[in-house]
Amino acid sequence: MTTTGPRTDFWSEHPPGLKWLDDQGEDDLDRAGIERIRAVRYALEPHLEELAGFDQHAGERVVEIGCGIGTDGARFAEGGADYTGIDYSPTAVRAATRAFRVLGLPGRFVRADATRLPLAGASADFVWSNGALHHLPGTALAVREIHRVLRPGGRCAVMLYHRDSVNYRLNISVLRRLGAGLLLVPGGAGLVARVTGEPIATLEGHRALLREHGLRYLTDERRWLAANTDGPGNELSKVFSATQASAMFAGFSEVRVAVRFLNLRILPGLARVLPPRVQDTLARRWGWHLYVIATR
Repeated sequence: MTTTGPRTDFWSEHPPGLKWLDDQGEDDLDRAGIERIRAVRYALEPHLEELAGFDQHAGERVVEIGCGIGTDGARFAEGGADYTGIDYSPTAVRAATRAFRVLGLPGRFVRADATRLPLAGASADFVWSNGALHHLPGTALAVREIHRVLRPGGRCAVMLYHRDSVNYRLNISVLRRLGAGLLLVPGGAGLVARVTGEPIATLEGHRALLREHGLRYLTDERRWLAANTDGPGNELSKVFSATQASAMFAGFSEVRVAVRFLNLRILPGLARVLPPRVQDTLARRWGWHLYVIATR
């Protein structure tokens, strides 16, 4: 990986959103598929409506960093925003362009590095980045670029993985390591898949890493975190505390943080037992998604 952006082959082979289309690719993206992706995304993460304010940017220039296949971008465009989507993956840029064409929406998509945005200074009213900047070696550089392109008084909302979350402290750091040994036992991958709901293909990827690296796979924090956030093959993921994240935005005039999304995917039994209101309360303290909302 270079310091200018994430390695593109993983994200081009696993574009976020398309996994909900039963192995359909970017060329198969149609209106029905787009609606299916949208339904799953906003049912899983209903807080996106609140934090993005999709219908609150009419007439504003909205820039999304890490636009993926354009799911959130379409919502901004439908709300009347002048929308630009930026992604380092050529697959994402092609899929998002196709999605906007299918939906008949105006918008621009650019393949570019988040640490060197091809935008003029003070040219954006709102910058949205949901789950992209924690995959960059130069996260702080990307935040500086956001500050540069925002007009005075412009705002941004950036999601980063949360270090002080149930998902990181318990799931990734403890439970996944305890369960990793099962993947080397005959039939173990199937058992783990039944208990956690993880796809067999993903578990096979973890097993391959175990066989290749042995115990080093469990003790190499960088490799372990990358593979256990977005899957085997992902090269880099980072986690941030609220203090660490806020410090990167010190150049902004106003900064606040919000925590959402408990992410009990690997603990489906607990997800069924906890009432939604309790899950929401816990998510606002120990959720996996840490949002920094800042004003230039």
